[in-house]
Amino acid sequence: MPAPPEILRRLFARPQHGGWAYGLGAFVVFGAFAAAFGLASGLYTWSPTLDGLWKTALIAIVLPALGEELVFRGPLLAVSEQTAKLAAGPLLALFVLWHPLNAALFLPEARELFYDLRFLANAAALGAACTYATLRARSLWPAIALHWAAVVAWKGLFGGPAFFG
Repeated sequence: MPAPPEILRRLFARPQHGGWAYGLGAFVVFGAFAAAFGLASGLYTWSPTLDGLWKTALIAIVLPALGEELVFRGPLLAVSEQTAKLAAGPLLALFVLWHPLNAALFLPEARELFYDLRFLANAAALGAACTYATLRARSLWPAIALHWAAVVAWKGLFGGPAFFG
């Protein structure tokens, strides 16, 4: 395992190999899936709003985007590329399971939503998109941006609840 300064350098390195393009592509694919699935399943409703969205956008950059990406995609950058590919699936599963655990322990107002299998399927799709972006870019930045944009779009366009703010 690399020394802590090396891990930090890897985590916050500039994206490699067209990483921003991979992140944008992952966002487009995830966004199309999430919108179609969410609207068709009734998980989302089309209800655009700017009310309080700036506050949500500021908070979401720290948690969930930066915080969850450090925990669930960061380890992929602290190991070799081959080990990262092996760890990607288990970390994705932990990311999905984190949501109901988070609701059970810290966010009781989110329980109904975070226990919903439709929401968990959407979380799995977001986690897969962020994992793909991280592995391709060898950087967390595209995944952080993707995760942040997904949360802001969910809350600003698709009626996502405000659990903070």
